[in-house]
Amino acid sequence: MKKKRGESTFFKRLKTDFEFRTYITSTVSFFVTFLFAVYNVFLGIAYKTVWNIGIAVYYLLLVGVRAFVGYKEIKLKKSQLEEIVKDERRKNVYIAQSVMFFIIDLALIGPITLMVLQRKSVDYSKIPAIAIAAYTVFKIATSSVSYAKTRNAEHLSVKMLKNVNFIDALVSVLTLQYTLIMTFDSKGITGSMLTLCAITSFVIWVFLIAVSVTNLIRAVKTKRAL
Repeated sequence: MKKKRGESTFFKRLKTDFEFRTYITSTVSFFVTFLFAVYNVFLGIAYKTVWNIGIAVYYLLLVGVRAFVGYKEIKLKKSQLEEIVKDERRKNVYIAQSVMFFIIDLALIGPITLMVLQRKSVDYSKIPAIAIAAYTVFKIATSSVSYAKTRNAEHLSVKMLKNVNFIDALVSVLTLQYTLIMTFDSKGITGSMLTLCAITSFVIWVFLIAVSVTNLIRAVKTKRAL
């Protein structure tokens, strides 16, 4: 009875408490992203493709940002500091996260360049390609809605975790693009496909830069606000 009651309380809180739900979903995303990074390391070693290693490094950086924000929030919750002091420290974490976004944006230049220029090197089967496509669509939809909801959120840790989820979703579009080309185009990235891939990759990267700039501006404004 106690176990069932505990499960009922957990799911009820998961449904009604947005902050709690954010922590749970971010924890799940942390492990999923880590596994996806490991999977790409495996592909990079097995097929000797630098692109998979490069994108794995990028995802590991995202894992690092999530771990940084999560660790800081856990540490603050356990501390005996006053709430006003905790809020000030969260503002510092918010600025640090925004700077980290620029670093990982620069780290993405390598994988994008390799994706556009390299020849076909990995033969993905259709099932993993379709699975990645479905997961990407789900991630884009859920993270976009959450990102919009938390634009004016007062709890900075929730906002920061949702920011990471949104950027993670945007980068997954690049991964999906590469996977679909490697799966369904026997020639790989050549000709008109090369042009299309270059344009879409550049647009997504510029959008990521714009998101990073927006986050940094908001972080600075938040830090200066009383």
